[in-house]
Amino acid sequence: MADTPRAMSAADIAEWRNGWRIALGAAAGMGTGVALYLYVASIFIGPVGDEFGWSRGDLGVGGMISFAAGAVTLPIIGRYLDRIGFRRVAIICSIGLASIYALNAMQTGSYMFYVALMVAGGIFGGGTSSIVYTRPVIASFMRQRGLALGLATAGTSIAAMIAPPLLMYVNTEFGWRAGFLALAALTALIGMPIALALIGKARETATQVSDDIEHAPLNVPDISLRDALKRGRFWLLIIAIACINIPGSGVLGQLAPLVSDTGLSDGDVAIVMSIYAAGLLVGRLITGYSLDRFPPRWVGAITTAVPAIGIVLLMIPEPSFALAALAVAMIGAQQGAEVDLFAYFISRTFGLKHYGSIYGVIAMAGALSTAVALVSFGKIHDATGSYDLALTIGAVLFCVGALAFAFIGRKPPQAPVVVTA
Repeated sequence: MADTPRAMSAADIAEWRNGWRIALGAAAGMGTGVALYLYVASIFIGPVGDEFGWSRGDLGVGGMISFAAGAVTLPIIGRYLDRIGFRRVAIICSIGLASIYALNAMQTGSYMFYVALMVAGGIFGGGTSSIVYTRPVIASFMRQRGLALGLATAGTSIAAMIAPPLLMYVNTEFGWRAGFLALAALTALIGMPIALALIGKARETATQVSDDIEHAPLNVPDISLRDALKRGRFWLLIIAIACINIPGSGVLGQLAPLVSDTGLSDGDVAIVMSIYAAGLLVGRLITGYSLDRFPPRWVGAITTAVPAIGIVLLMIPEPSFALAALAVAMIGAQQGAEVDLFAYFISRTFGLKHYGSIYGVIAMAGALSTAVALVSFGKIHDATGSYDLALTIGAVLFCVGALAFAFIGRKPPQAPVVVTA
């Protein structure tokens, strides 16, 4: 089939009619999972540090350890996801993560206890992330998989807009301990039950398709992790996720001082950071929509190359507010597209049976790349007095990531009409 844009058909609409609840449920689950904590963690730094005499560096070390623990356990979570299904993993890990929040609310000032909780939070957190909640989405959507993933992952962006002011109010009025209890309630008592109720008994194996219409059947064989490791496409995805996460996470981790160094006022810096968050949401939706209608490899390549332009714009001495905002929006849009792209390519390339195991290893590579970025961008600034070298490396890496997507290969044939249960 030629690589041409495809309009939405009656079969696509039928797929949405049968699966919209699943996409919405996945959005609720991801939006109240560990991703939410990443957006609101900074709210707790001041009050917790003040009460126990911990420095920001002390709290930062705990966060880094948590991130590393979560990264190395993602392949294990992915393996259990394939064996026992997403519902059990989501329930166990959501309850576990909520328990960690509740225990944080009871913190008495032991730093080692805090570190232990952060390690446990990183482990349970992986089971409330995209690796788990994208599985029922890709199992239920074939023709509209890209857009469904885009809408599902948009749940984290929407939660990032709503939760921070809510938790800031709770912290201000009732204290930071109440804030952690509110997080526990959002995860275990609101998000997870809503997600599972909407998703229901969704399929966890590929949907069955009919072969009596004009489209050729979509036949993606299920490939084990061992066999995937022998394939060039697997390593291209590893290269792509590393090349995306190092500059993307590096810029995000230093966003406020980086933009401030361009000469913008504090007020303008705050607005630019909000524009970054908006870029995440827009990137998720546009990328998901495009994956269903255009050649996926070029969608991946273009969305990964665009932020390289944004990085170059940030290197212009004393850019205008509009130019800085445009640059940050470009980088944010790509970061928003990341989950859509990798969930889509993994499922289209390796099938669904071993999706969790394969996604877990690729996600671990991405998480470790993020950890490298969080340290290296700041260290490069300390050594050189500016972010220019780090930004130059970042622009090159985005271009390499774009080439990795371009080399992955052509889109498989379109799926025929899904036979509903």
